[in-house]
Amino acid sequence: MRLIKARFDGFRLLDGAEFDFSVDKKKNVTVIRAANESGKTTLLNALQWALFGDEALPSTYTTISMDIPEGKVGTTTAEVTYEVETPKGMRRYRLVRSLSDRAGSSNRPKSSVELEEIKPTGNDSVPNVESYLGQHMPADLREVFFTDGDRALSFIEGRRGDQQKRVRRAIEQLMGLPLLEAALEHVKKAERDIRAKADNVSGSQQLSEVRAQIEALDLAIPENEAKLAATTEEIANLGDLYSRADRTLQDALKKGNREEIAGDLQRIEKQLAASETRKRTADLDQSRLLSGIDFAKGMMGDKLKAAGKLLDELRKKGQIPNSTVPVLEDRLTHANCVCGESLDPNDKDGARRRAHILHLIEDSRAEDALKSRISTLYYESRDLTNGKMAWHDQYVKAYSARTHEQEIYEELGRQAAELEARLSKIKDNDVQSAREMRDTYLQQLTSKREQATRLDVTIRNLRQQRGERAKEMETLLARETKGRKFAAELYAAGDLRKIVEQTLVTMKTREVDTVSRRMNELFLQMIGADPDRAMIRRAAITPDFNIIVYGRNERLLDPSQDLNGASRRALTIAFILALTQVSGVEAPNVIDTPLGMMTGFVKREVVKVAAASSSQLILLLTPDEINGCEDILDEVAGEVVTMTNPAHYPVMLKHDPGTTDARVLICKCDHVSSCDICERNSPSAPKQVGEAA
Repeated sequence: MRLIKARFDGFRLLDGAEFDFSVDKKKNVTVIRAANESGKTTLLNALQWALFGDEALPSTYTTISMDIPEGKVGTTTAEVTYEVETPKGMRRYRLVRSLSDRAGSSNRPKSSVELEEIKPTGNDSVPNVESYLGQHMPADLREVFFTDGDRALSFIEGRRGDQQKRVRRAIEQLMGLPLLEAALEHVKKAERDIRAKADNVSGSQQLSEVRAQIEALDLAIPENEAKLAATTEEIANLGDLYSRADRTLQDALKKGNREEIAGDLQRIEKQLAASETRKRTADLDQSRLLSGIDFAKGMMGDKLKAAGKLLDELRKKGQIPNSTVPVLEDRLTHANCVCGESLDPNDKDGARRRAHILHLIEDSRAEDALKSRISTLYYESRDLTNGKMAWHDQYVKAYSARTHEQEIYEELGRQAAELEARLSKIKDNDVQSAREMRDTYLQQLTSKREQATRLDVTIRNLRQQRGERAKEMETLLARETKGRKFAAELYAAGDLRKIVEQTLVTMKTREVDTVSRRMNELFLQMIGADPDRAMIRRAAITPDFNIIVYGRNERLLDPSQDLNGASRRALTIAFILALTQVSGVEAPNVIDTPLGMMTGFVKREVVKVAAASSSQLILLLTPDEINGCEDILDEVAGEVVTMTNPAHYPVMLKHDPGTTDARVLICKCDHVSSCDICERNSPSAPKQVGEAA
């Protein structure tokens, strides 16, 4: 989508306000210059309301003009012209949204909307407007492409769990993951339907039991996954609270003559945390070696080889794979036997030969059933009977690594306990209360981590059981002629489900990593960080959807605590731009007050990077934000207008605007010029109330 122009009537301060947006690919930036309280945020809200409807605004938000007396009815109208790239070329649309509301009413009515396609031969009305709009600009992408500079900081500020949810939701929506998840649910439903049909046709009690078990597992797995997600969020929030409580404790410790002990304790605790992470990794590495094919090979290597040898001998004798019955059944479909004799059922000798073959088939079924099981065993056991038996060496290595990390962890724990004991002897209420608070959070955090581990194990076990039951059902269906069709359908649906599931996993890992790398590139460019000398070395998005920053020596920095205001805002803008670039979605980036708290180099680089990284960039800027970036805007801005609030006269405006209406005035002045409408008093000598113009 690309915005062409917009007009708003009766939308708070916007009445008769028209805007043209730059569609020049080389000068792709539109600048809306406006001082504070001059309609920037109102314009951002108006655009969102026009494109996304009533849900884009808070329920208590009033759209009608501020000049409408309470109790009177006012009408709000938004008209937006935009174009969309389609396989048949660029198509242009005009959208009109309106509503009538009573000033002072607590319940905003539902708006009405119309959409028409603009054609050289005349405009065509478009039915199902909301559906079309959802295709042109999905509502889920609103908060990414329409950004308030202050609210965007929520990606890195606030509770850690809330940050994770916002980052995850933005990535998943922009990458189209909900569509894949919906497709996965559709495939799962198809599997359920196939199992139900097979159960009804078969009438087998065993099949019904297996089906019931599968459906119970299909309910249990997402339930436990939801619990794990909630627990993970609690862990993030508790980790945040623990870190803050620990900082409070360290600050309390430094108030007395105990800086050295506090420093030693902090150093040991960092080492202890790192050692715990390495120990958990070593535990997992060792535990993985106690399951799977390699473990089986390591424990039963000789017997598996002997079994494999027996199966190979059967295969050489022609007993594997079994094929007698299929070959005989296939021959009955031909007119002649392999010997050349007739199998015509209408011929006396042919009918006799066919009867003989049918007799052979019946005699061979019992023998073929055994051969079938042996064939299945042969093909499914090749991973166990082939390859090198390297499990022992791997396990020795993993055991040694785990033992080594356990020793380090215990030693660090002993040192930490000694320091804690020394500190406990120092009577200090602040230290004691801070320690109790920190220990409380640590206890809760440990409990939640253990809960998460248990849930993770439960989910893996449930998935394993589900796979076993599904395979059992396929086997049961394959035994019956009328069940083979359903077995084939289940097999195909299962393959499709695995493809979608793997695609989801890949998207959630690979795409997050891609967004992370691009965000880091943009962020470092914005703040001018030298990779070898800067205090800030890199930024990243973790697999848990946390935006983190690293300083020197890979020291982890808290973006909300350790970064200045300019760097925090640059980081959030870098994330948004990276997300839009990697997603490949072409849509306007509308950003309100993106350069707040920025000066000098960072402000200029943010403008450069944002312009280069967007297909269409609409910046709502104050004069202070523009200051120092005029030359850059000369190069990248294709459209610039100024909004002025007449209520600012005479304190901030130099000239009488000639109106006292509660609406902004729009002029064509660019980022370096002014006129009788928008010229402002010098900050050093503001005009006083009552002073002559």
